[in-house]
Amino acid sequence: MARYIFNEQVSCPNCGKKAKKATERWWARHDGPYTGNLKIIRRQTTAYGDDDILTLWDGESYEMYCGNFCTNSCAMDFGNAAYRAGYRRS
Repeated sequence: MARYIFNEQVSCPNCGKKAKKATERWWARHDGPYTGNLKIIRRQTTAYGDDDILTLWDGESYEMYCGNFCTNSCAMDFGNAAYRAGYRRS
């Protein structure tokens, strides 16, 4: 499923959960330190201690998993509640 990216931190219309930061992973092999423009928000060292895994964020992008909803379950709950409330497509 495609990620839905927003320029601000939106909330799920069903449960109110805030959107997560749209992050990328970067595996530091033997290439040296990360020198890109993204912010490093987390650094993990592998079990062997010779490799870092970086979580990178651009500082402004957020994502929801299922359109405007945080999960498929929230999307279905919202749709079912709208149906029970009488909303129908014309």
